[in-house]
Amino acid sequence: MRTTTQKLQTNLIPGQLTPMEINEAARSLALYFKDGEFNCQNFFTPPQIGEINWIEGLEADADVFFREITLVGTNLLHLRLVGAEEAVNKMCKDPKLFKVLRGIDATFDDDVWSRWYFETTADKGIWDVLVSLDKKTFFVANLVHVKDEKIRLENVIVVGDRLLGLTADGKLVQAHITPELLEKEGVFLEAEFMDVVNKLGKIDLITPAPNSKEFFFVGVKEGMYQFNIWGDMIFFTSLGEATKINSIDFNHRKAVVATDDGIFEFGVREMADIVRTTSLPRRIIHPVLKDSFRFAHYVDDPYVLGVRPAMGIFAKTMNDKVICF
Repeated sequence: MRTTTQKLQTNLIPGQLTPMEINEAARSLALYFKDGEFNCQNFFTPPQIGEINWIEGLEADADVFFREITLVGTNLLHLRLVGAEEAVNKMCKDPKLFKVLRGIDATFDDDVWSRWYFETTADKGIWDVLVSLDKKTFFVANLVHVKDEKIRLENVIVVGDRLLGLTADGKLVQAHITPELLEKEGVFLEAEFMDVVNKLGKIDLITPAPNSKEFFFVGVKEGMYQFNIWGDMIFFTSLGEATKINSIDFNHRKAVVATDDGIFEFGVREMADIVRTTSLPRRIIHPVLKDSFRFAHYVDDPYVLGVRPAMGIFAKTMNDKVICF
């Protein structure tokens, strides 16, 4: 594969969203809040599929960056945000946020439950916020009580009615989420350690299963485990190489895995409440892809890639460079 450079254009998201502007905001490569306004970035011209496209021009100095917007319930969204705590709280109180989220929520369907975005900064805090669209309220979910001790969680996910997250030393914590969280101020989740999972060792990653509200994946070194919310292990596979897994993403037929030593793919079959592997993991061979990657995920959207049928992989290195291939 050859390497090329793709530049992005930046557009201000207006207060009154048309269907075209909703599509642009939902399917952009970057979404962020800066100086009291919401902005999005996208390709100026479509990327060259089958080549390594370095993405240039990502905003690096916004107040709050979006990493992911996920539908977790009726009128309930999970936002993964990057920024200072006070900036995140300020943005979440801005009435324009709910207009933007209403538009993005309208693009979700049976196949699309989440939107991913990129940013080029890793030196700000990561916050996970639950947002009620109908009540126009929000809850910052990273701080919980475990045995009367306040603990900050990272890598927070929502699976069914459970909130899962990792402590600084890689232990899995679980809590129930209820409507009261978004109806009362100053509420803390009462959480507990999931010892049946923590016995695997230091956990590097948790991510929801692509086809279920009851299952999630756990990454421990080069191993991937599938658990349900009651702690039953359903499935295990290994990359077969000693490398740390940083992200897993699915597209119904394959899974892409970002690691400290490149990017891997393997075939999968999504069954009722379980994902089965259909091939052994294989490393994607290319000099550029020998890097250490924070995450990788599939894009199969013709709106983004400019071709049909569309299939590409976006990945972000540990030094915040973004590529598409």
